[in-house]
Formats: sequence, structure tokens, C-alpha cells
Amino acid sequence: MSTSSETLRALYGTWRLARGDTQGLGFFNFSIEGFWRSFLAAAIVFPAFALLRWNDIFDAPEGFPATRYMLVETIAYVIKWVAFPLIMFHVIPMLGRAERYIAFITVYNWASVLQMGLYLTALLLGVLFPSLGAGGFVFIAVIATLVYGVYIAKLTLSVSIPTASTIVLADFLLSLVITSIGIRLAVGQLF
Repeated sequence: MSTSSETLRALYGTWRLARGDTQGLGFFNFSIEGFWRSFLAAAIVFPAFALLRWNDIFDAPEGFPATRYMLVETIAYVIKWVAFPLIMFHVIPMLGRAERYIAFITVYNWASVLQMGLYLTALLLGVLFPSLGAGGFVFIAVIATLVYGVYIAKLTLSVSIPTASTIVLADFLLSLVITSIGIRLAVGQLF
């Protein structure tokens, strides 16, 4: 199967899963090759991520180190995409689910494309309806992506909701820590 066909199938699978259809799992490639290809989701999501980071710069004060900020944010983006799967490589076997690692990471990676789409939609709604406040839309999108992540973890790892929630919360907190360190490095306030 070509990479583009596999990508389209995986994205369709994420959509079906988001609708609660467990048959969506049948659209993913759970081989080693499919696992590695799922990291293409990072490349698909990156333009939206970069656009959001550039948007941060427009609100920044004069003299803000924009180039340094973008470089550090890009490095942090790559670290986030690598760190969580590496951590889960060690955690999932402790849960007795080592054989489900590839399925979990594969689906979790591809789901990030759908999650970014939801996040961008929330931001757009905030722009279109400023009286309602963008923060509310973004908050709903964040909660929805966390719930979706828990659903994916529960389904692919066959674990309880509390265990799945802990895994997704760990990813969320890891992302916040990496982002926080990245921002502090970008503006020269870490050391």
C-alpha cells in the first residue's frame, strides 16, 4: 500500500473512532512499517503548529527574539513527538500490554491530525465569534481531545478508563513541561 493511501485510510480510521465506531481500527496499519509511518502525522500537523507559533509572535513585544523562538519551538515539537512514544515504550510493558504498544502509538499519532483540526476550528470560531471568547472554544477543544485520547488508549491498550486517563494526562503534562521549557529557552529566561 502506498504511503498516501495508508495516510488517507488512517485519517479515515481516526474519524470513525472519533464517532465511536471501533471498526475504525481496521483502517490502520499495525505493522512495524505502519508504526513508523504514523509519525508522518507530525509532518502533517507541523504547518498548523508553525502557523500558531507565528501567531504568538505577532502579539509579542518589540525586540522579541522571533527567530530563536521559532527554532526552539520547532525543536520542542520534535522532542514532544519522540518523548511520549519512548516513555510509553517502557510504561506499556509494565501494564502487561507490550503487544499493544504499536497499535496504541500508531492510532495515537494519527489522531493528532484530527485533534489539530479540532483545535484550529475552535480558534476560528473564537475569531468569528469574539463576543463568545476564543478561550471557551479552545477549552472545549482541549477537553474533547483529551477524552478522545482516553478513548484511544482504552481501546487500543485494552485498559481501564482510569489507566487510560493517566496515560493521556501524562502526555498532556509532558507536553506542557516541554512547551514551558521551550518558551523559557526561547526568551532566554531559563538560566
